[in-house]
Amino acid sequence: MDVRGQAAIVTGGGSGLGGATASALAEAGAKVAVLDVNEAGAREIAAKIGGIAVKCDVTDAQSAAAALGQAPSWAATDRCRSKTSTA
Repeated sequence: MDVRGQAAIVTGGGSGLGGATASALAEAGAKVAVLDVNEAGAREIAAKIGGIAVKCDVTDAQSAAAALGQAPSWAATDRCRSKTSTA
């Protein structure tokens, strides 16, 4: 799959598998928005990969809608990867 120049939103992207997914997408040339309830983790990953960080709790519809509203126009998404945890 060629993701060069495409936008990706990765939920749960501030750590673990989500962070690894965000990193892999960025390494492959995608523009990545890193969404996570852990804003500091999202910022850390986004800074490493040249993406953007957005605080988002995917278990809350209002939070998710607000997060998508904060994403820049390029993140209107070509790809969406959701990594959620109930832990």
